[in-house]
Amino acid sequence: MRSPVRASVIALAAVALVASCTGSPADGGGSPAATGSPTRKALDLSGDPRAAAPLTFDSKAAHVLPTGLADDPTIALYGRAAWLAHASGVTMYNLATGKAVTTITTRNTPTYDLPAPRDLSKKQADMISERVSHPAPVRIGGVPAMLTVVPVQLAKQGKGSAQAGFEVIAARADNGKLIWRLPVDIYGEPDGKLGALQVATGDGVAAVTWTEDDYAQGTFAVSLDDEPRMVWQRAGFWKLGGSSDALVGFRDDPDQEYPLTGVAPADGRDLWSKKMPQGTLTSINGSPFAKFERDGSKRAQLIDVTTGDFVLSERAGLTSRMECSQGEGGTVVLCASKQDGALAVDNAGKILWRRAAGDGAKDWGATLEADFKDLFYARGNHGTLVVDGRTGRTVSADAGIVPDRVNAYAALVYTDTGTEVHLAER
Repeated sequence: MRSPVRASVIALAAVALVASCTGSPADGGGSPAATGSPTRKALDLSGDPRAAAPLTFDSKAAHVLPTGLADDPTIALYGRAAWLAHASGVTMYNLATGKAVTTITTRNTPTYDLPAPRDLSKKQADMISERVSHPAPVRIGGVPAMLTVVPVQLAKQGKGSAQAGFEVIAARADNGKLIWRLPVDIYGEPDGKLGALQVATGDGVAAVTWTEDDYAQGTFAVSLDDEPRMVWQRAGFWKLGGSSDALVGFRDDPDQEYPLTGVAPADGRDLWSKKMPQGTLTSINGSPFAKFERDGSKRAQLIDVTTGDFVLSERAGLTSRMECSQGEGGTVVLCASKQDGALAVDNAGKILWRRAAGDGAKDWGATLEADFKDLFYARGNHGTLVVDGRTGRTVSADAGIVPDRVNAYAALVYTDTGTEVHLAER
């Protein structure tokens, strides 16, 4: 039975990540399309994980990556590289040159026979962004890596028949070298168009929500080992997000109306389950919380994904219009809207600071655009503010651009002609 939870609802939970183009020869770089071998073995684009988040970026784009017409391209940043997931695999780009370093294609036949991202129609680009997950940073055997999940037609096994499934691709984050590919055969024999959403990692596994014809169907998890394997899968559990300690989502239960459920990443067992009032739940990716908005109320609350308990009272100041996020490697969850102000909490749920809505020096009058570590980039009336999440202090009055994705080395800006790369200024 199809779940009433649409993939678009789950997509609200996804914060996150980076990459670029199909990696066809026309995309530049001249990398071998089928092997995943980097063009230069000595190339190291991993970057320094201790590098501070930048305060400003060059207002002039250094390069434009050919990601096409997608409003939210399936691209992620890691170190000095950008990674773009596409219909047939993943391509790694050098942020310094804008050139493709390598492309890794699926061993199985891709489900979607489409042109390179820059040649996609708007409809095709939007479809891919809903059915191919953003690459996710992970560690495999102690080595930083990027994980990509692509819908494929699995090869026939023995006397069985070919059927729809997924291929998980793991590649080194420093040079793009292929680590492994893992075919994933999900429950049943799906006859609809499969999609993979929001990779969540924790306790040595990566968990992925799968969809069929854009309806959430279940969640599977694979090990992050040198020799990968399927760890568990659950049809009827629709993961919205999670942290390293717990996944959170809705569970199909005949005795209840889709109870909110916390699940252990390592084995998929239930940690807790509760029937919730009518409302909307969105995950705050990578943080220990999810945001709950009760129907008909302008107020909102945070839920601890490991226990299911409410962290903030309804009178704490969190509203339904506030967008909440936590930067990669950050320790603060910032919730803000131009109309309602800003509220920051630490990972224990303690309120660190508030700023009321307004145009004064100590007020908040901006919308969140991007984050990295404990810095938040927000569009204000006079430019992009950079706010220290720990203190609420504005540490830069103008970042030079309005970024969509940020890391220590560059910011990405999505445009109708591709993804601009703006290098960080020190």
